[in-house]
Amino acid sequence: MSSPTPLGTGEPVPPQSNRPRKPRYAVTVKRVQRLTPHMLRVTFSGDELANFAWNGPAAHIKLFFGESAAQPAGPANDSARPVVRTYTPRRFDRATRELDVDFVVHGEGPASAWAEQAAPGQPLVIAGPGRSYEVDESAQWYVLAGDDTAIPAISTILEALPRSMRVIALLEVVDTGEEHVLVPSSDVEIRWLARGPDPARAGAELERALRQVEFPGGSGRIYVACEADAMRRIRRHLLTERGIPRTDLVTRGYWKLGATDHPDRDYGEEIT
Repeated sequence: MSSPTPLGTGEPVPPQSNRPRKPRYAVTVKRVQRLTPHMLRVTFSGDELANFAWNGPAAHIKLFFGESAAQPAGPANDSARPVVRTYTPRRFDRATRELDVDFVVHGEGPASAWAEQAAPGQPLVIAGPGRSYEVDESAQWYVLAGDDTAIPAISTILEALPRSMRVIALLEVVDTGEEHVLVPSSDVEIRWLARGPDPARAGAELERALRQVEFPGGSGRIYVACEADAMRRIRRHLLTERGIPRTDLVTRGYWKLGATDHPDRDYGEEIT
């Protein structure tokens, strides 16, 4: 999950938000692990993380790329404002003060470029966490669907679900080289969907799979996170063609094809 935001505004689109600014933490890179050809895990550490308020699955944090990231926003600092991107905290260990963030690297964009060159000892500033996803343990099943950018969020949801929960996870990636172990469980059915290297096909395989999936009987919950236009097509299909109750569906537009400043809070809820 990533989208740019001007430092100090809280949200990437005007008007300026009046919400309280999230706590910020100075961290350094502790280690870097390549999970797949297109996904890197960066582990951050720092004493300030002792106060990091981990709040559950599919939350989000802001990463500030730039030497002036710790400076307050203001006219004197306009020219030095860092680039800000939104990501999902993948794992937090308060005892060791470690925070994992998984990056999809795609050869362009400041966050991807930074992750490709990340090395132990490099400093960064993070802020958050923001709102997380509330798991409904009374549900009889879950369907979790997303593209590469949503794999960290979906992984944290899988870890928060009861082991007995019936789960179908649909994950769209570039190719089979991106498949990796998420949460081993006999009750989780993971279907990897290869879309190929063409960015214009983002969400196509995910939409096709969701149109074909047979939902288990009883009361279920569906979580979808992917490219914004694909998310809207999928949301419309689930609500209007499949009759999924609006209260049982959560959708997230993590990014938008051709855009570099897609808003963080794109939930597609104008489609009802």
